[in-house]
Amino acid sequence: MDKKNEKIFSRTRLKIPKIEVIKFKKHPNAIKLLKIIAILSIAIIVLNSAINAIEPIVDEQCKTMASSIATKISNEEATKVMANYDYEDFCKVVKDENNNIKMISTNMITINEVISDIPIRIQEELEKDENNTFNLKLR
Repeated sequence: MDKKNEKIFSRTRLKIPKIEVIKFKKHPNAIKLLKIIAILSIAIIVLNSAINAIEPIVDEQCKTMASSIATKISNEEATKVMANYDYEDFCKVVKDENNNIKMISTNMITINEVISDIPIRIQEELEKDENNTFNLKLR
């Protein structure tokens, strides 16, 4: 048999071009530059990872603090507004001659005043500077 016919598979080889690597002996500053780049890259990766790990915790604490401040202010302002009114200001009880309750009517004007006054006072209190900042402990 012929040697040419004996080949089962043949292909041409790929020729990869040679890339010249920087010779560090010729460029001593290249090693320093490479080290600085590596250290900065590691520092940026670590910092980014730390921020990504801490951010959800800080966001949740901010939401909790904001909710706490808003609830506190809402309760305080509602209490202050309601301190100016009595039960008789909201409801009128009509009794007959035997002192039986005949009718209870509501004073909608007073109720509407309270409904509009409370949110305005809450908004004014929330806009004050001392209520716009708070500190978070990251321990």
